[in-house]
Amino acid sequence: MPGLDSVPAECRGVDFDKAALRLPAKVGALFLAAGEQRLRELDQAMAAGNAAAVMDAAHSLASLTGLLPVQALASYAREIYAAGEQGDLPSGGHAHERLSLVLGWIFEKLRSMGYEANAQ
Repeated sequence: MPGLDSVPAECRGVDFDKAALRLPAKVGALFLAAGEQRLRELDQAMAAGNAAAVMDAAHSLASLTGLLPVQALASYAREIYAAGEQGDLPSGGHAHERLSLVLGWIFEKLRSMGYEANAQ
């Protein structure tokens, strides 16, 4: 995962400070908790070759990432979902790699702004 200084290409030009201000603390916390959980589930499903679980996690991540102004995330999630639907998980490998990298950076960015995954 890149450090906060290494902004992924998909996030360049996005004002995360401004976008985060639009997220109430509870929504930001829920995004972190659910996003990290679903990303772990996606990683495990991809590693296990479980297409149904890949599709489920990718669908959830596509919905979650709609909260953020990074359009590539939803595209990556749809590509991963399609790979699961076709039973060809390796074809979603690049999208999975980019989704993981970008979301990891976003999770760290939100934490640096004071959001916590376990906040109630």
